[in-house]
Amino acid sequence: MNWEALGAVAELIGAVGVIASLFYLAHQIRRNSSALEAATNQAISDAAQGRLVAVAQSPDLAEAFAKAVFSRDELSKRERVQVEFFTRATFRGLENAYVQYRQGLISQESWRAQEELLRNFLRLPHVKRWWPGDRSQYEQTFAEYIDGILSEEPAAQHL
Repeated sequence: MNWEALGAVAELIGAVGVIASLFYLAHQIRRNSSALEAATNQAISDAAQGRLVAVAQSPDLAEAFAKAVFSRDELSKRERVQVEFFTRATFRGLENAYVQYRQGLISQESWRAQEELLRNFLRLPHVKRWWPGDRSQYEQTFAEYIDGILSEEPAAQHL
């Protein structure tokens, strides 16, 4: 075997090594993307669960939220603050999920579940009253998305 043939064999082995490395790298990128999506879903879920637990563990917050949703009774100043902060926390979490979805970090299926929660929340009368005053505090594309949902809902629809 001459040097030229040996060089050709070495080039072929090198090319196979490069191709194998590319396949391995692609596999690692897919695994990393899946892990990133799972971590993002977990963070969104943890934040939502934290809000739910806050209501479940705080009789005052539960009472204020129930009054805002189901009752025509006037909320006290303290109750209005509680409900407003809970609503803001919920919308911040939903805004985060929306941004993560737009960036491809959560699946369409995961976003659909978040969107259903968002749509249900937007049907609450106190949220419809609250949104125009807080709209400017959210990312513009998210605010426009919310506005679009609200424009789809019949004006007279209440729980």
